[in-house]
Amino acid sequence: MNLRSIPQTPSISQCLMSTGSMTKRHLVELLSLEEHEAESLDKYLTSLEAMDSNKVMESIQCHLCDIQIVVTKDRSKMEAVFRDQESSRVLHLQCDSCKKSVALRAGGKWWPLQESLHCGDSYRSSFKEVATFGERLLLHVLNRIIFKEVEHDSGTPALFLPIPADEQAKLIWCNGEVVGFYTLKPRGKLYQGAFGESYAMPIVDLMFIRKKFRQQGYGAKVIEDLAFMFPNQNFGFSHPVSPSLYIVLLRYLQMHPEMHDHIWVTTYTGDEGHRQNIWLLLRHLVRKKEILS
Repeated sequence: MNLRSIPQTPSISQCLMSTGSMTKRHLVELLSLEEHEAESLDKYLTSLEAMDSNKVMESIQCHLCDIQIVVTKDRSKMEAVFRDQESSRVLHLQCDSCKKSVALRAGGKWWPLQESLHCGDSYRSSFKEVATFGERLLLHVLNRIIFKEVEHDSGTPALFLPIPADEQAKLIWCNGEVVGFYTLKPRGKLYQGAFGESYAMPIVDLMFIRKKFRQQGYGAKVIEDLAFMFPNQNFGFSHPVSPSLYIVLLRYLQMHPEMHDHIWVTTYTGDEGHRQNIWLLLRHLVRKKEILS
């Protein structure tokens, strides 16, 4: 889980203010898998290879290097959208200089990375459950490009695997720009690879807040969202938990003693023997001065 800290952009209270409306279509508004698959990516790559070198080629600006990247087959990398469905694929356009992805091809067009992080509703400032294919694509952008390639902190353990197609998840929005996301394993869902064993409680499996939105209270808002969804119930965060998230959890639990017995750090299914009470763990870490109170 990644909740390390970096400053500067609108606070949550500021997110209640509108910055104006936008009319053009955005990646998150691509509603159906059928619309995306109307274009064969294999045929598109073949057409790039066969394109006349004298023809004006499409180009997209790299937001990191500030240079124009011409769309070619060699710069276009095929990626699976979902962990369990290799047939659902997109293309990532990669920059020669920084080696990062600068755009995503889906639904028959290229979506520049920074534009894909916005929606058409500049009033949207909320936690929204992922439901449409476009929202799944945005989850892919956040997990496989922003988290993995652009903002990964070397000290934060992460696998960056594609997220399963049926994974419960929420996107976090501020003034029409996506802040981050978290994914959830619901209680009772069968554990992948286990024989009949299921999750003993709802467990946050992956959590990511973009750097420009850190230190603005979103970590605590995620915990509050979980406490609202699961009142007087246990819920967990999958191991390993980042040091910064431990600090957020400590501050939250200091303010909410009624939650001391309900939040856990988990492995496997989170059943007995595979969970540890976070409040007791944090008290131990504070005593050992491994975390600041």
